[in-house]
Amino acid sequence: MTNFLKLAGNFLKWILIVLILLFALATFMGKSYLQTIVLLLIAVFLAWWPNLTKAKWSKKISLFSRIGIILILILPNIFCFNPEPKTSIYLTEEYKNELHKIYDNKVKEWPADTEDIFLETQYGKVHILVCGSTEKPPLIMIHAASMGAHSWAENLEPLLGHFRIYSFDNIGEGNKSELRNALVYPQNGKELADLYASMANELGIKSCPVLGASNGGFAAQNFAYYYPDKVEKLALFGPMGLTQLTGKSIFMLAVATIYPFDSIRDYVTKWALGENEYVNKKYGDWFNCILRGTIPSLATPVPMTQEQKEKMNLPVLLFLGTKDAIVGDAEMARQKAKKYPNIEIEILESGHLIAVEQAEYVNKKLKLFLNIDN
Repeated sequence: MTNFLKLAGNFLKWILIVLILLFALATFMGKSYLQTIVLLLIAVFLAWWPNLTKAKWSKKISLFSRIGIILILILPNIFCFNPEPKTSIYLTEEYKNELHKIYDNKVKEWPADTEDIFLETQYGKVHILVCGSTEKPPLIMIHAASMGAHSWAENLEPLLGHFRIYSFDNIGEGNKSELRNALVYPQNGKELADLYASMANELGIKSCPVLGASNGGFAAQNFAYYYPDKVEKLALFGPMGLTQLTGKSIFMLAVATIYPFDSIRDYVTKWALGENEYVNKKYGDWFNCILRGTIPSLATPVPMTQEQKEKMNLPVLLFLGTKDAIVGDAEMARQKAKKYPNIEIEILESGHLIAVEQAEYVNKKLKLFLNIDN
């Protein structure tokens, strides 16, 4: 039993050392060199202190001495290395310019008469891509997290000619919307709903269908719940707000942001977007730039409650992917979504960007759902 506890203690010690070394690497990459030195010293004391002292000191003295020195090293690390408050979601102006350049290339796939509209809101300027005749009824699109308003290009075909399309850049992410203060942004579903309701009012939109993908699906669901008179129909594509954001998702995205290695970012990009070749070729460079150059200011997508879903009587069309690493198990998500009273659910063989990967099938279903053929 004693040997087992000793082995377990050594195993945990080395796990802790590895974690400290990884954190030290992150501070080195962030050019916080003094903090890196402090963390390396902590790792050294954890690893070698027993060997240096066991011949001279008792185990008890050695243990308390080791703890004391580590605390001395940790306290300055806590109180002296506090990061400056975030002033922008972009790590540098160069990353912002690079992202906007990619954005402009993506928008070339949109109709030639697409307009760029900026709305002033309480959080800053919100950018919207607008296309379609002013005489047609409105339709709102809210994009997936870490994407942009441009990412609905594959789904315009069945909608053009029938709607005036408003595709929003979700504020707080890398796109053409601009937060006034990186620390002041919609903090929850209600505040997101209030933001979209106020923008709809400013645009003169009384009521319309709303499309939402991923985190945009979270915003769309809350918009429909808190402002049911403004959302006629709801089409959701791998939406957050059904299942809880997993620890693995948080870990994967955090690692890709902290450790700026191409191999890590490429792995996380394929994990998040899926293995589909077309999706990765089209949006891989965009997503990679998001990972490299931004720290988003976004509300955590808390799942809608059963009671909330039961109160939403509007027609809902839901698409889930069998290979969606972010939403997770499609069957579990389907069971949670069944609480919507008037819902149609499609489970497709797809990764997270279902509206892109399965665009042909999705577009046919959208036409039926929005009564375009009629």
